[in-house]
Amino acid sequence: MVFAPFSAKKESTPDSWVSVMLKEILFGYNPDRLLGKMLDKAALTQRVISSNITNVVTPGYKRLGVSFEQELQKAVRPGKMKLAITDSRHIPSPDWIQKLEPEVVQVDDPHFNGINNVNIDTEMVDLAKNQLDFDMASRLLGDRFGGLRTAIRGRR
Repeated sequence: MVFAPFSAKKESTPDSWVSVMLKEILFGYNPDRLLGKMLDKAALTQRVISSNITNVVTPGYKRLGVSFEQELQKAVRPGKMKLAITDSRHIPSPDWIQKLEPEVVQVDDPHFNGINNVNIDTEMVDLAKNQLDFDMASRLLGDRFGGLRTAIRGRR
């Protein structure tokens, strides 16, 4: 699978992957699972960026990326999530989160530095963005578990 790199000229839409993820975390059926997938994506992205930086001077190396945002958007598109009601009193948790996996893909990037299509500046920006994504997901997950801990122990 090949995809075009993120363009800084793209404006964020109301249905961007971040807003979809935040809606699912705040109002969804299983936000902990989605936050776990977000942490998985951040770990994989870290490895991919490290690989790109390592191969910045390797002739013919093709830049790699992680496809997750596009898959998340496809998974939560309205009408895509169908809930099966097994009993009039129960609505099961959707299984689309379980099927959602970050995937390493080759990036179709027109940038060419004379050796390959890896731009060290782009990789460093992606690294910083990935760190922010990881920090956000880990903080939200920590806060959720902190809330559960408070509920179990009770306030003193």
